Amino acid sequence: MPKTSTKQKNLWTEQHEVFCLENKVPHAAQRLWQWLLWEAKLTEEVEPDLTDFNAWIEETRGKKYANQYLKKMFELLKSLGVIGVLKKFCWKIYRVVIRPLEWVQPLKKKKLQSGNSSYKTEASNDCNAAVASLQQQHSDLKLNQETLAENDINFDTKETEVLSRPHWEIRASIVLFQIRQARKHIENPEGWMRECLRNRYWESRRNYLAIVFKASGLTPYDDITGVSLDTMFEELDSLQQKTL
Repeated sequence: MPKTSTKQKNLWTEQHEVFCLENKVPHAAQRLWQWLLWEAKLTEEVEPDLTDFNAWIEETRGKKYANQYLKKMFELLKSLGVIGVLKKFCWKIYRVVIRPLEWVQPLKKKKLQSGNSSYKTEASNDCNAAVASLQQQHSDLKLNQETLAENDINFDTKETEVLSRPHWEIRASIVLFQIRQARKHIENPEGWMRECLRNRYWESRRNYLAIVFKASGLTPYDDITGVSLDTMFEELDSLQQKTL
C-alpha cells in the first residue's frame, strides 16, 4: 500500500477517534478500520485482502499481526457496525461495505438512577414501562414471524436474533430474498435470512436500488434521492392498512 496521503488522512476524523475512545477499540482494530477506509475511498463496496493490510502493518510497525488476532479485530469492527460483510470468500478476503460513522449507533452506558424520596414512584413507573415494553416486543416478534411465514420462511419464537429486528429490516430482507430467489433457488431460506440481517445486505447500493424499485414500483427514471427504506416500508404499510 502507498504511503498515507493527506486525502487519506482526511477520511479518518476526530469523530472516529472519539468513537474508538468511547468504545475502547484496540489500536490494531483502529489501524484496520483506517486501512479499510483508505482502501474503499468512500465507495459503496470494497474487497479487501487482510494479508495486504498485514503487509502494510509490517512496513509501518515492523511486525505483522497474528492471523487469529487479525480475524478477531475484523470481527470486532463488524460487531461495532462500522463494516458490513456482504460476502466472505475465505478467512482473509471479503466483500464489505464501509458504513459512514453517522450511521453507526455508539455503544451507550446505562446510568443508574438516584433519589430515595421518589424511589417507590420510579420503581412503579419502571415496572409498568417494563411490562409495556415486553408486550410491545412480543407483538413485534409475532408480526415479524407472521410476515416471514407468509413467504415460506419459518422461524420459531425463540429465534430472537431474527425476529427482534425492526420490521422494515425484515421487509427489506424479504424483498431482496425474492429477487435472489427469482434468479436462483435458495436451498436454505432461513439461513440466508440470518446472513442477510446480520450483514445488512440492503446497505449495498446495488441491493438498495433493487429493493426500492421492486417494493415501491418506481423505475430507474424516477428520482429516489433521499428515499430511506425504513420510511418507504412504513408508508407502504400505512397505505395497505387504509385499503383494508
